[in-house]
Amino acid sequence: MNNQHFSPGQTIVLRQMFCGKIWEAHPAIIERDTPELLVSFYPSGAVRKKPVPKVSPAQRLNNSWLFVDDVWGFGGILRLTIPGEKYSVLLLRNADGSLYEWYINLEEPMRRTPIGFDYNDNVLDAVIAPDFSTWEWHDEDELEEAVAAGLYTPEQAASLYTEGERVVNWLRSGKSPFNIWEKWRPDPAWNVPVLPGGWDVL
Repeated sequence: MNNQHFSPGQTIVLRQMFCGKIWEAHPAIIERDTPELLVSFYPSGAVRKKPVPKVSPAQRLNNSWLFVDDVWGFGGILRLTIPGEKYSVLLLRNADGSLYEWYINLEEPMRRTPIGFDYNDNVLDAVIAPDFSTWEWHDEDELEEAVAAGLYTPEQAASLYTEGERVVNWLRSGKSPFNIWEKWRPDPAWNVPVLPGGWDVL
């Protein structure tokens, strides 16, 4: 197991996995890597590897895919993860730096690699308005399709809803460790990160 911790400002690779294969790969900058919290930043202008064709998790079972370069043209994304937990909280920003939305990505716990972190996405997500006034589920249709395909049991799907709602309520309470990051801004000395060679080596 790789126990290396990354330093602030260091470029890492975040890879979303599916059935042991890479589905997406993002270069990101480490802001914090501690036992309590992992914080990474994906700025506007960064180039990720995006799969084609872009299909649902259930459809991926019988499909192969290639990668194309995709430039992130929105505002930056700050990703907050408590090590060992089954979700990350993402702060998505507009081009002017204002907060666009809070995004709760339900996923299996991140696994540390020599170049960054791998994780398996759990399809269902929750999206919260910047002022916490409203929220909604995202990709419920894909989760239903994944259950029908046998990727999840109905019980596992129900647990995702329970976990997602728990995190939503924690965040909206203003008492979570994520709330204080709303005013965070990246170090202006940071360069746009680039995927290193070997990003596709497992």
